[in-house]
Amino acid sequence: MLIADRYEFYGKSYVGGMARVLPCKDTVLERDVAIKIMPGSANRRRVLDEISALLKMRSKHVVQVYDILKIKVDDLAIEVDDLAIVQEFIDGKDLFDDALVPGSAAEYLKMVWQIASGISDIHALDVIHRDIKPNNMKMDPEGLIKIFDFGLARDEGISAATVGFIGTRGFAAPELYQHDAKFTAAVDVFAFGSSALYIGLRDLPGELLCQPPIALAENYFAKLPFALAGEVADVLNSCLDMDPGKRPLMKNVRDVLAKHLLFDRHKALVVFNGKASYLDSNNRTVNLRLPSMGEVGISYDGFSFLIQRQSGDVFVNNRRAVVGEKLPGACVVALGAPEKTNLRRYITFDLSHPEIVL
Repeated sequence: MLIADRYEFYGKSYVGGMARVLPCKDTVLERDVAIKIMPGSANRRRVLDEISALLKMRSKHVVQVYDILKIKVDDLAIEVDDLAIVQEFIDGKDLFDDALVPGSAAEYLKMVWQIASGISDIHALDVIHRDIKPNNMKMDPEGLIKIFDFGLARDEGISAATVGFIGTRGFAAPELYQHDAKFTAAVDVFAFGSSALYIGLRDLPGELLCQPPIALAENYFAKLPFALAGEVADVLNSCLDMDPGKRPLMKNVRDVLAKHLLFDRHKALVVFNGKASYLDSNNRTVNLRLPSMGEVGISYDGFSFLIQRQSGDVFVNNRRAVVGEKLPGACVVALGAPEKTNLRRYITFDLSHPEIVL
């Protein structure tokens, strides 16, 4: 059966939330798609919210929308007023599935970093998802996680309000339980924190299951089956603050997670007097000296390259070096005071920026 003379329905449809989803083959572009059908008149605002949000998305970690249809297919009991969203088909399990339990801190960080990246991309467009939870995320066979189901999405701004509660117990922020609630992107931050905790514990503490949720008695992220760095546990825990104004921005959460995912993976090229050397996890320190002018020691701590020690006249990009200073991605370190002119010697420092590989 063809839908809109292009999409060939196969398999079985299924219901998710308030929508019906049909797996289809795009016969023009020869790719699998999911056609999500929303009841027309009764939920038109919700449909338009979802379409508006998805059309803006260009993120590796957010499902992509391809087309919008208004269709009638009698055999599938689809009414003439129903709208259909043709979107990327995600072949994989949602994050409630126990087969996706992370077995190590590294696996866990990769999962929650992807989720944080997707939510950060959503927020960058001033859109609030408002129903972040593990079963609104899927992991494909290559390990890529994508966020979907924007049925509750609202653009952030003066229209971001609701009368009555719409959300998911355990993942909904406390402010969403208020009558005529005004909310911000911080509701997604809270839901991310709950999702991150569920992914690590495969359960939620009683405080989050209260309606509305109450403050956590302890930092549960410090009690996962695998040890997280203190900075990671703390930033994840801060996502669950009862005060939305105290929750971090998702882009900041994403950056903290990325920082720890990239631990010990940086490499810097240091060239002095025509001789090149590398600083990385196998060679963490280099000492460079120009007699009677200056001496500098540069070290790598797994996150950054730092001035470990210095004596005499040492300058970084024409500013006097300070012990503990973090070197920028590319810079010139000079040994000798500026007035020494041609007696000075220069060290070039060039940092390669590693990428997170999934």
